[in-house]
Amino acid sequence: MAKHEPECMPCRGTGQVVSNLGGESRKVACPWCQGTGVRTSGVDAQEAWVEGGGAATGSAGAPAEGDG
Repeated sequence: MAKHEPECMPCRGTGQVVSNLGGESRKVACPWCQGTGVRTSGVDAQEAWVEGGGAATGSAGAPAEGDG
């Protein structure tokens, strides 16, 4: 019997989430499941965002507190 893979909770199994970064709403591939709709164990989408330099801004691209 095939193992049932857990549905990705952030995207509800659709493989897409709505991003408001840049001031415009748009659908993007879910960073937790890479668009598959199935949650991949060991994936930390926020860790990848921080490593990519995203931590320098607050919500909606505004400068984080204390950035000038």
